[in-house]
Amino acid sequence: MLGFALELAGCSAARFKNEPLAHWNPDADYRAVRQISGHRSGELLLIVAFSGGGTRAAAFSYGVLEELRDTKVPISGRRRRLLDEIDLISGVSGGSFPAAYYGLYGDSIFSEFEPLFLKKNIEGVLAVRLLRPKNWVRLFSPYFGRGELAAEYYDEVLFHGATFGDLSRRNAPYIGINATDLSSGSRFTFNQDFFDLICSDLSKFPVSVAVTASSAVPVLFSPITLQNYAGSCGYELPPWGKEALTSPDASVRRRVYAQQGFSFLDAKHRRYIHLLDGGISDNLGIRTAYERLVLEDSNLGKVLKETGHGNVRDIVLIVVNSQTEPQYNWDVSDISPTLPDILGAVTSVQINRYNFETIDLVNSAFEQWTRKLATVENPVAFHMIQVSFDDEKDERQRRFFHNLPTSFSLKEEEVDKLKAAGRQILKAHPKFQSLVRKLSADSTDGSDAQ
Repeated sequence: MLGFALELAGCSAARFKNEPLAHWNPDADYRAVRQISGHRSGELLLIVAFSGGGTRAAAFSYGVLEELRDTKVPISGRRRRLLDEIDLISGVSGGSFPAAYYGLYGDSIFSEFEPLFLKKNIEGVLAVRLLRPKNWVRLFSPYFGRGELAAEYYDEVLFHGATFGDLSRRNAPYIGINATDLSSGSRFTFNQDFFDLICSDLSKFPVSVAVTASSAVPVLFSPITLQNYAGSCGYELPPWGKEALTSPDASVRRRVYAQQGFSFLDAKHRRYIHLLDGGISDNLGIRTAYERLVLEDSNLGKVLKETGHGNVRDIVLIVVNSQTEPQYNWDVSDISPTLPDILGAVTSVQINRYNFETIDLVNSAFEQWTRKLATVENPVAFHMIQVSFDDEKDERQRRFFHNLPTSFSLKEEEVDKLKAAGRQILKAHPKFQSLVRKLSADSTDGSDAQ
């Protein structure tokens, strides 16, 4: 009987397979440069990043999207929603769900996403599916785990078979879904640039599986595994890659980023890529743009021209940071904390420290790059707007948000409070208000006249 179950498991539990890429074409498929170019104002580059944090992060980010929808500014001679000017959304873990859903379905997110995801007990649904006898059999297979089970559910309820090819719809922002490479601990973004390295076709890859990888919390979910076809599609190392790997003048940071990324080219020793929660490598999802510019030798002007922003006046990065700072009672007790408490605290402290360092690093770097790029004739300003629970002015509410768990099951009233907080905190943020005033003043001065 057991032998039959194992045989059946092997037949019914096929892993989600990434398809090989027949021929490498650096100018085709789902890349930030191609998706961002040409559909929005070239004078405003608007990047939004949704952090990890389960449903808490998804709901908080959703509120920010609502506020961007309801904020209108003069762009190219007419009033437009800031939502429609978003060029790039980077999502991690819980934040990857609203990012991917908006990228695929646009404004439908405002009528569909709440009942389908935000106010759904996702953990409960997955637990029930885990207990179904047919899934016991499938889980016997080493090729089917809790990660694949979750991906099936997300595909059925949220994404309906959508692939990254579907994300290429006109006027949609570029969506970066971020996971972590288990072997190196480095960021892995689901875009064709990363899939080029393993000679795989991202356009056929399910969005549901990418989101599952991004939110695959270690132990709770099994990793999502990709097959590495490197060496089979004619991929060539770009000039900056060769320079970063071989030049003695390349910075240590540049060399390390290049070594991590190009390690995928060694298909002999890296036949499979195992991916886990993106929060392990970058819980804010803002290192994507930073690392790209470091690898391009900090040439912001070159990257802006490639994306149709050669005459940019304002570069805006809105970071929706859903990190928490829960209160621990052990500081007033002589009883040692439990192992789960210790693991939770250590993880939270390390992520929060890394978040702080990332924000400081990215902000300093972009301010420096922007100053080098700006001229008297074409001034360029960088605006970094961090939306976080620390900006909640009411201390009781602030403490409420900081004590919310990182889970995929929140009460409806908790979701409503998170959405409202996302909207209000962004709307009241001094830097956001300053940006809106500046864009309006620029239009009054005639810079946006048709």
